[in-house]
Amino acid sequence: MENKPTIGIIETLFTMLLFLIGSSVIFGLNLQAEKAAWVVSLAAGSIGLLLFHLYVYIWRNNEFGNLHLILKRNLGKFLGFAASLMYALYFAYLASRVLTDFSMFITSTLLYSMHPFLVKFSIFLVIVYTYVKGLEAFIRSAVIIGVVTVLFLILIPFWIVVSGTFHWEYIDPIFAMDVKKIAKTLPTMIVFPFGELIAFLMIFPHLNSEHRKHLSKKGSYIIIFFTVLLSLFSFLAIGALHPELAVNYTFPIISAIERVTLFNFIERLDIFAVIVIIFGGYFKIATFTFASVKLAKYSIPKINPKLLTFFVLVVIYLLSYTYAENISEHLLVGLKFVPIFIHLPMAILLPILIFIVTFIKKKGLEA
Repeated sequence: MENKPTIGIIETLFTMLLFLIGSSVIFGLNLQAEKAAWVVSLAAGSIGLLLFHLYVYIWRNNEFGNLHLILKRNLGKFLGFAASLMYALYFAYLASRVLTDFSMFITSTLLYSMHPFLVKFSIFLVIVYTYVKGLEAFIRSAVIIGVVTVLFLILIPFWIVVSGTFHWEYIDPIFAMDVKKIAKTLPTMIVFPFGELIAFLMIFPHLNSEHRKHLSKKGSYIIIFFTVLLSLFSFLAIGALHPELAVNYTFPIISAIERVTLFNFIERLDIFAVIVIIFGGYFKIATFTFASVKLAKYSIPKINPKLLTFFVLVVIYLLSYTYAENISEHLLVGLKFVPIFIHLPMAILLPILIFIVTFIKKKGLEA
């Protein structure tokens, strides 16, 4: 059976961490809030933690089933089928957006002279190869990559502070908060990236049964660790680039690290940040791809699985060409339009509805 549990809790947690890092480190620092950016990250992470527990509750109280079974069980056969197709398209869309994010990132920071098509197609081939190798191999690779990523993430803040790049006067006073700016940026931060964790409702059913009871507690540790990390990076980006200027940088954390010089001769440490970001991007695209393909297979079982897989992969790739031609317009759509009109209903409103139905059913059974 495809739903047979095959992965452990450690691999799952590292996959979650890399998924959350994804494009958040380059696009999700909330620098529009200026000095309050780090507070926005902490506040969003707190709400994101509640959202994660909401997903786990839904999964746990629906017989540890995948998202398709959860939707079908709580919305009925017809609405559940329609919602499953919507989520399959939703995950495919997100995979294509992140694919575009990272192809633009790589051509802007590393491979300046390479044609964007070659970069995007190369990343896509890696994702296709990952899918062919299977979910188990993909998830288990997260441990090795995750350890390297965490090591770099711990070193980067240390380098910024030690090198003298960080200016305390840029961040002082630390608790100078603009409530309007916090309120304006907070909703986007909640759904990006925490709301995107709903894709793991297609991953969690593969978790070994003896580890399922630990997911809520240990998953919370990952959310908290990531939240503190993202808040720290926002804090450092402001201190290195200036609160009013940092928002003008397309890749603020990369720009901050580019300024780092250790011992007057060690430079270009931004390559370590680039490695971390590429790792995160790979895991985010692959997770969305697995979620989309598997959900499509469950929703339309009568279609040949290989043909359906090919179709979804092609849709992901073609969708990556439907966005703006330059990164500024792409980010405008991704950070303004997508969170409100796509993430909000799919990652928060519909899951809350499922939660309410599940809760009522559970109380009815207990009565």
